[in-house]
Amino acid sequence: MEATGVYWNILYEILEEAGIDVWLVDGRQTKQVPGRKTDVKDCQWIQQLHSYGLLNRCFVVESDIKELRSYQRLREDHFRSAAMHVNHMQKALTEMNIRLKEVLSQIHGTSGLAIIEAILKGERNKEKLLRMCHSSIIKNKKEEVLKSLNGKYTQAGLFALQQAFESYNFYQHQIQQCDQMLDKVIKRMGDGSTKQKSQRPRKPIRHNKPDIDNLGMSLIKIFGGKDATLLSGITDYTWMQLLSETGTELSRWPSEKHFTSWLGLSPGQHSSGKTKRIKEKQVVLKQVKYLGK
Repeated sequence: MEATGVYWNILYEILEEAGIDVWLVDGRQTKQVPGRKTDVKDCQWIQQLHSYGLLNRCFVVESDIKELRSYQRLREDHFRSAAMHVNHMQKALTEMNIRLKEVLSQIHGTSGLAIIEAILKGERNKEKLLRMCHSSIIKNKKEEVLKSLNGKYTQAGLFALQQAFESYNFYQHQIQQCDQMLDKVIKRMGDGSTKQKSQRPRKPIRHNKPDIDNLGMSLIKIFGGKDATLLSGITDYTWMQLLSETGTELSRWPSEKHFTSWLGLSPGQHSSGKTKRIKEKQVVLKQVKYLGK
């Protein structure tokens, strides 16, 4: 089967469940010889290339990993969408000359969201809005915050702010639901939740921390007692991300060079369009010559 978009997913699963050894191949390996193309000719061409052993099998994860990957990628999409609505909140505030983003490190933090929610509920008193900030902000940035709230509220600006605020909260709720599904899959892969605590403190997850109870020990159990967070730069969250993309077994890649190439990090992976087309034509010509022999 040729890997094209997501069309192959359901058919692949049906054939695999029926006990058929399915080969999924990269579409770049099955480029048709220039000329008139039909679906039937494509099928015949792929079958012929495969019969001569010219196609490589794509990496397809097992069902649990595939489910985990689906939730994880969806979660990342929600974060990107939420970030877009943070920008919309900043724009709406700026258009009303409320300069919170210049004072607070992030307006979608606890203090920023508390102020925005109060503004949307009708609060205009700067002193009352200031008191909704964290004590450290009141102590260190009191005057700056008060100055940043010298805005001119408009109906259009408040409406845009309301829309962005509600959209941001919606995606936060979606992220929480993804965390619940991730938690179920992680616990299932680890043969149930464990109350055992790690003997060493876990590395802090600074951004986008998933709400999964005892994530570190669950991952350690999945990997048979091995702890990837001993490596520099790896936290429980990045470990879970790696698990969702590669699974638990890396032996399918013969060497670290093959793994780097699969990740798309090898030189030549991002060549120009013209160079890429020339290389593809060279591959097709070699295949045709090989078949001719």
